[in-house]
Amino acid sequence: MPLYSILLPYKYRKMKRIHFSILIASILLIASCNRHISGQSATTLNQTETDASGNINLVGKSSRERLEQAPFNSWFSKNYAEYAIDSTTANAIKAHIKNKRFVIYMGTWCGDSRHEVPRMYKLLDYCGVDPSQIELITLSNSASAYKQSPGHEEKGQYIFRVPDLLVYEGKSEAGRIIESPVTSWEKDLLAITRKDTYTPQYSGAALLADLFHTTAFNKLELDSTALIARLKPITASRGQLHSFGNLLMSSGDTARAIFAYQINTRLFPADPVAWTTLASASIKTGNKAVAKACCQTAIGLQPDNKEAAAMLEQLGHQ
Repeated sequence: MPLYSILLPYKYRKMKRIHFSILIASILLIASCNRHISGQSATTLNQTETDASGNINLVGKSSRERLEQAPFNSWFSKNYAEYAIDSTTANAIKAHIKNKRFVIYMGTWCGDSRHEVPRMYKLLDYCGVDPSQIELITLSNSASAYKQSPGHEEKGQYIFRVPDLLVYEGKSEAGRIIESPVTSWEKDLLAITRKDTYTPQYSGAALLADLFHTTAFNKLELDSTALIARLKPITASRGQLHSFGNLLMSSGDTARAIFAYQINTRLFPADPVAWTTLASASIKTGNKAVAKACCQTAIGLQPDNKEAAAMLEQLGHQ
């Protein structure tokens, strides 16, 4: 008996074979498309990469369930179990979680992320936050994509320190906890969800990252003296803004990267590396005059600075 005689009701059995073949082909095509879409979804969630030491890290959109599996469960389960919730404060949060969305940025390679993210999840679990309200973005530790996600969900969010917990109400960010809470996860989250005044725990780079996110860039440029005054007490070393500038450069945000390098030279004017870094970035953007001046300053501070001398020679041949 032909296949269509089995699959179709009796009244349709007179359909020509060709018509039935087209129907079956259409069904198979749709099924094939659906399988392809499912496959795409599967590959975009819980992607992994292996670092130079052979360690596996998550990158991109990831799930809490994956953190509960090897090799990540060795630290996730332990730190989740050991965290003691401040139930009095956490109970107060419950009244403010409706219509909130929570986005966690972390690195599975990062010690602070390994310690703090399980605590975040335990608190959100206790408060009854639905899993659909939580999004987990894991960032790379590779040299070419440092603190970036394959889908670049972090773009425009100025994530410099990890972990970060961002709280949204609708499309607006209500606040963020950077790296670790100021007081405690419970009290900091209550302040944000209740819309109290809240200032995250800032390093110099984290403050600049937050200002890039919340303040018009031209205003920061105009108020650079005031910005220096805010950054100086919380910027312990040249390395903070140096690393932040490198992160911005690697993500293509050249203007803000150069601004970060410029601020660094004002915070640490006696550090020749701050000047050679700004010189190198200026060469990349075609600003030869600034690059030359920075190289000359670096050599004035360190006469045997080979990097600055090499850049000056390069500029002289251009």
